[in-house]
Amino acid sequence: MNILIVRSFGSKIDATSYNVQEIGLAKAWVRAGHQADVVLYGGRDDDRTVLMPVDDTGVVRYDENLLGDDAYAPEGNIDRGDPDRFISVYYLSGVSILKNGFFFSLKELSKNYDFIQVHEYDQITSWLYYTDKKLRDKVVIYHGPYYHEFNKGYNLKCKVFDNTFLRLKSAPMTTCYTKSIPAAEFLRSKGFKNVYPVGVGLDTDAWDDIAEAGDTDASVRIVGTEFGNALMKADSVIRTSLDEGADSSPKAADNPAVADNRSGHRFFTYIYVGKIEPRRNSMFLADIANRLLRTHDDVRFIIIGDGDIEYKGRFLAKIRKWIDAGRIIYASKASQEEMSVIYGMADCMLFPTIYDIYGMVLAEAIYFGLPVITSNNGGAGMLYEDGKDAVVLDDMTLDTWVEAAEKMHDDVNLRNRIRVALLDKKQMLSWDNVVRQMLKTWPKKEMERVR
Repeated sequence: MNILIVRSFGSKIDATSYNVQEIGLAKAWVRAGHQADVVLYGGRDDDRTVLMPVDDTGVVRYDENLLGDDAYAPEGNIDRGDPDRFISVYYLSGVSILKNGFFFSLKELSKNYDFIQVHEYDQITSWLYYTDKKLRDKVVIYHGPYYHEFNKGYNLKCKVFDNTFLRLKSAPMTTCYTKSIPAAEFLRSKGFKNVYPVGVGLDTDAWDDIAEAGDTDASVRIVGTEFGNALMKADSVIRTSLDEGADSSPKAADNPAVADNRSGHRFFTYIYVGKIEPRRNSMFLADIANRLLRTHDDVRFIIIGDGDIEYKGRFLAKIRKWIDAGRIIYASKASQEEMSVIYGMADCMLFPTIYDIYGMVLAEAIYFGLPVITSNNGGAGMLYEDGKDAVVLDDMTLDTWVEAAEKMHDDVNLRNRIRVALLDKKQMLSWDNVVRQMLKTWPKKEMERVR
């Protein structure tokens, strides 16, 4: 069967960017023996098509049929006789209204496909398709957000949408796939009957390549980067403190569970990766860090994330003394290659987010076998079992989080037990697994017609 995956948001995105979900899902459909292509918002530019290989050829090629003399093929092997190993990425012209993408040529393009997957029930283009009498039998929804009292803007948007568009016309029997269990419950509350949580896939190609290459000098991947420079500065501060006779933290030096630091000192390292913003509870993270760093000489933090200038400034001011002391290493961003090094330096991830659709960093932690202490958010409910392969906390008080972090710090058996349990979780991370879950409940009536 042929599937058209429509990213219905009115914002431009580069198909070659890291972990574009529509691209990862389309490739997985092709690996499963079907064909899937992707629609992305192209703004006022002319329609264009890019062919992307499903297999790892490293080639992005423009469609010669559409672009004629402007088509090109960068170096790499392509089997031109095997078009099913490519996905077509259509950048369609259109307009964006309140973040809703409207595509001028989507209707005509969709006639070539057996199924159309739209994103988010509350996108107007999605609604137009899953309520269209001629199309709705071949439309499925893939949905992420869910109700949370913190998510006031989205809650208001859905209230307006439900009382206008959904009240005017609904399609309760549309097959819906969600990124989490809360999102599934959310859609059921809107009247949708066929709702199935399937999760999200993770693009690990770059990390797989690094692992296969067996790179023994991982440090070269961070040389000269923002994080690499911050690490060098922090190590220099620690080294200077030790040379001047400051507390050398024998507790850390005697602890075989903590990671080696480039200064020769040994630290137990907590990591946070994500935006610096109120939704991610960043000030609470700073409170946890302050408590742990004040109490434990052998503890260090790595924090990777950017955010609004004013809020991020207040956050950094709150932890400035620890950055200056070399105990917190902060960088606003890091590449995927850098992250493979950074995750390797960490002993535990802290993720105290208030609300998260999925939390891709939780999946990344599984890939690297990293123990996690997380709030109970969308991704945590799909990925983890509290006490077995992670610590999932409903209690968002400082004492509870510090106690959980200290237990992870002190109990090497707990960490090892979690790492072993995470080995069995890695198969959940792929888009291939998401496709397998979808196929279990894919609209059978239309699929039989396709066959």
